Amino acid sequence: MDIGSPEWEHLLIDGAATLGVKLRPDHTRLFACHAAELLKWNAVTNLTAITQPEGVARNHFLDALAPAPFIAPGSDLLDVGSGGGFPGLPLHIAIDGLRTTLIDAVRKKVSFLRYLLRELALTGIEARHLRVEELRESGTDHRHAYDVITSRAFSAVAPFVRTVWPLVRPAGRVIALKGQISASEMGALEEVRASGGIGAGVTIERVGYSIPGLESERTLVIVRRGS
Repeated sequence: MDIGSPEWEHLLIDGAATLGVKLRPDHTRLFACHAAELLKWNAVTNLTAITQPEGVARNHFLDALAPAPFIAPGSDLLDVGSGGGFPGLPLHIAIDGLRTTLIDAVRKKVSFLRYLLRELALTGIEARHLRVEELRESGTDHRHAYDVITSRAFSAVAPFVRTVWPLVRPAGRVIALKGQISASEMGALEEVRASGGIGAGVTIERVGYSIPGLESERTLVIVRRGS
């Protein structure tokens, strides 16, 4: 199986359907360009340990699409620790009208993302070299500015949510993509809520999901303002 082959694209389309996401051929063509550039840059930038085409499709692109059913078209999305572009870039491609900001603290990774955005000729999306703490402390421009904030295996959920919470709009949400998540990690998040660290009227949802062809347990942790 080669990246961009009909077999590779059908793997994505069929796998996304199991996650409740409808992909079109124009989506998968962009994913193929993303994947090819990811592997090309990986030799010098250390973007991924997964280099087989099938593994890239399943572990990166399909996994990145798992939050899509929880993100409304036209949302303002902040993706923290984007690295090779996941999950923010596939989400931006698959969901209509997103306005997306990708951030990463590693300059080489941001250079890759900026190059990739030019190559894909995408609009409504930018990549910035900074830590999320810098964004939070940069003034009022980003306070309550995002409908959705995502991260994939970025850090423990509780400190991540506490850090990004001032950036979430009323009725917005934080979505953390995790592998198997322990009871203690979820308990720490509950403690943050109970202590008032993320305000009142907050709901926490744990959503298990699976990627076709992979056996590992995966979890979305969704923290919402409002009901």
